[in-house]
Amino acid sequence: MELQGRTALVTGFAGAIGSVIATSLANAGCDVIGVDKVKHDIVRMSIDEIKAESKRNVKYFQCDLINKEDIHKVFQDLKSGDVDILVNAAGRLSINKIEDLSDDVWDEDIGLNLTAPFVLIKLVIGLMKDKGWGRIINISSIMGIKATGSISSYIASKTGLIGLTRAVAVECADKGVTCNAICPTVVDTPFNKSFLEHLQTATGKSYEETKEAARQSHPTKQFTTPEQIADLVVFLCSPAGQNITGTAIPIDGGVTIA
Repeated sequence: MELQGRTALVTGFAGAIGSVIATSLANAGCDVIGVDKVKHDIVRMSIDEIKAESKRNVKYFQCDLINKEDIHKVFQDLKSGDVDILVNAAGRLSINKIEDLSDDVWDEDIGLNLTAPFVLIKLVIGLMKDKGWGRIINISSIMGIKATGSISSYIASKTGLIGLTRAVAVECADKGVTCNAICPTVVDTPFNKSFLEHLQTATGKSYEETKEAARQSHPTKQFTTPEQIADLVVFLCSPAGQNITGTAIPIDGGVTIA
């Protein structure tokens, strides 16, 4: 197990992507700290499954990542130095035209998708530098690289997250700490259901027809899976990824080059 003895903090732990990332890191030898806004009872089964499969320690903290005070409360119970790997996988997507997007929704989207990763990075980066080893991975999106209509706050936050990734990478480059962004396309999870429903309304097709059209728009004719994202996270944390930093890696079936 190439990450034996490391501890990984994964946000969005209750989500389809975050839970798979946490499982893959545990199977690679990491102890895991999960963070999400849902109650412990909701993720208890996932925690038990990860423990049983990996034989690693798993802690969980309920935290509203939009609330900076909540984040700091987590770190009152958790030593920053315990975190070797930080994966910012929590995210939200709001759909509305710019003129109809409320200031509050904009603030919440930026808060979860961009400000929360900044606050978490700020809390762990100093001790990562002191230890001479750390891995920070931000789950961005191909919408941080390209754009489409009606998701302006998502595009702005995911583009900003790529910029933050590059800035952190430059500041840490000679300290043994890497920072990279992963940019998936549509992942077949509940998170993307609202976006596909938006496309369905726009096209007048059935949901399944809309979903299949989205799949066919990928040159590979395949959606990205949570497992593929998780495998890339583990690779970037492994010795093979030690000289990869400041990148925004599309995992998108060729969408960004088509």
